[in-house]
Amino acid sequence: MSQAPKTYKTGLTMALFPNGLGFGYTIMKNAITVEIAQSVAVKPRPISNTKVLTKIREKVAYYEPDTIVIEDYQNSRKSKRVSKLLKEIVKFCEERNITLHKYSRKDIRFVFSNFNAHTKHEIAKVISENVAYMKDWEIEKRKCFEGESHITGAFDAVSLGITHFYMTD
Repeated sequence: MSQAPKTYKTGLTMALFPNGLGFGYTIMKNAITVEIAQSVAVKPRPISNTKVLTKIREKVAYYEPDTIVIEDYQNSRKSKRVSKLLKEIVKFCEERNITLHKYSRKDIRFVFSNFNAHTKHEIAKVISENVAYMKDWEIEKRKCFEGESHITGAFDAVSLGITHFYMTD
């Protein structure tokens, strides 16, 4: 059963950032107005694209964004599972007539180089200092043997959203 295309605009942009734990997402109205930012961990293990895509579909149905932003998977170091998931998100957006934009890590670093932020930690710090919703969130700089914090996905999604607004304005 296919859903009829939307005839109204919400003005919302959803940035999705799939990772090894699930995915991070954010809902934004503009570059510094974050309505919500979350990391969704998918359990139980092992993680599967079917479970992640189901949760993404739920979030899209709830927020009804006009635009979805994802990381460009074609020339990235994403795992095969995450690359396949990103391809499925592209198909999903085409089916629902949702505008889709893709940006690479290079694009994100270019945008945040204006703030002298180049690493994930530096970018997260700039976001927490400048985006009101994220002010109370902070991720510690991780050691080389530590895994990423579960909230890193939310910061990654916000960085994608900010990149989208910077590149389209």
